[in-house]
Amino acid sequence: MKLPSICRLLLVTAAGLVGCAPTAPVVSSSIVGPSSDVTFTVLQMNDVYEITPVEGGQSGGLARVAGLRQELLERDPNTITVLAGDFLSPSALGTARVDGERLAGKQMVAVLNALGLDAAAIGNHEFDVSEEAFHARVAEARFPFVSANVRTAEGRPFADVAPRLVMPLAVAPGDTIRVGIASVVLPSNDAAYVSYVDADSTLRAEVARLDAETDVVIGLTHLAFADDVAAAATIPGLDMVLGGHEHENVRAYRGPDLTPVLKADANARTVYVHRVTLDRATGNVTVISELVPITPDTPTDAATAAVVEEWVEAAYAGFRADGFDPDRVAVVTTEALDGREGTVRTRPARLGKLIAEGFRQASGAEAALFNGGSVRVDDVLSAGPFTEYDAIRVLPFGGTVVTVTMPGRLLTRVLDQGEANAGTGGYLQTAGIGREGGTWTVNGTPVDPARTYTVATNDFLVSGREAGLDYFDVETNPDLVLVGEHGDVRRALLDELVRTYE
Repeated sequence: MKLPSICRLLLVTAAGLVGCAPTAPVVSSSIVGPSSDVTFTVLQMNDVYEITPVEGGQSGGLARVAGLRQELLERDPNTITVLAGDFLSPSALGTARVDGERLAGKQMVAVLNALGLDAAAIGNHEFDVSEEAFHARVAEARFPFVSANVRTAEGRPFADVAPRLVMPLAVAPGDTIRVGIASVVLPSNDAAYVSYVDADSTLRAEVARLDAETDVVIGLTHLAFADDVAAAATIPGLDMVLGGHEHENVRAYRGPDLTPVLKADANARTVYVHRVTLDRATGNVTVISELVPITPDTPTDAATAAVVEEWVEAAYAGFRADGFDPDRVAVVTTEALDGREGTVRTRPARLGKLIAEGFRQASGAEAALFNGGSVRVDDVLSAGPFTEYDAIRVLPFGGTVVTVTMPGRLLTRVLDQGEANAGTGGYLQTAGIGREGGTWTVNGTPVDPARTYTVATNDFLVSGREAGLDYFDVETNPDLVLVGEHGDVRRALLDELVRTYE
């Protein structure tokens, strides 16, 4: 299935950059030509948490993706639509209570059903929801969930998750080709009802099996980029890797056949459209890919839009019942607030400082810190009206502002680990904390290892579940003492925004 030539692959990104709008992809219908070439189309997205557009309506939106899909189907009936993991959680709408239960991704599955999704890889955040909710979402889906390396806590395969997929495509009357999909997920979510087997060896075995049974093998993965490129470079029979997890578009070529690794931007800011050509005489596979921004110019599918609106209304009613008015403008900001992962997980961010300062003001603590990974909006919130729903988008997991006391030596250790966690959700955003040279300070004074400090944070961080901070647990660490609780983290953010901008 491989053509060992640099000419095997051609990646087309009309402007080469996400910020530049390429022309709509031109995809021909599947045909068997004189050279026995067969073509089909793959529409790829990954890491989608919002059913509505983001960036003030300028990017994303699943009704728009559905509209693009309809256009592609008109050009090529053999169009496969896939999602490379992370869609049940963390979604702001998914935290709403409807009929007494959190949606927990129910709205995502309903909209993806309407869109016409053909297959979804499991991402690590699928297991943020409860075991009952996870299996309920699988049952509601009109598309298969696929992953070969997830297991129950007892080590058995999930009965409702496909280990692999074989998709027959009719290319002419009485004539089909078979497309295989292999999928694995990184083992980063230690939910009590889940276990994993090794992703690399599992993917190798699945690709080998599919390579013998199908004409084209796609890796639909949810792995770190380094693992995806290693797979592309070293696994024979793998024709392309369509991945998720990083949230920003990426393309790479690895191995002797220059196998492509392709990821789009989170929340369907962009999607990839791949035209795959199989030469059945030789088994060679050629991939031409286009990164397509999803914008207000993208056609909207009315039926999917109606389902989106139904779930938005249901979720908003749930938020109102819990004391939030999602439509209420809490404040008008005068600056853009960057909540993208590449910002809040790597360096001090203005939005992070506002959240931490909100914690400090709500509690009266000397300083505040929290894990940047709790900010899930992955968006730049433009200057202007900031609604209560925006606060829910920023901190969809919610949680409680808590006050803890700790000695300076523990505070220093935690702050050092936060720096070491740069690039992950364990990077710490702070207020009242600084660094001069190699010395941490609280309100301008060097941290005294023997002194006791009062620090505000969120209840998640002091549970010991953050990377490298297992010792930061009020249940097990006698140096860390819980002394107060101060309400919802989103209220603390809203109050701080009012103090700052009014």
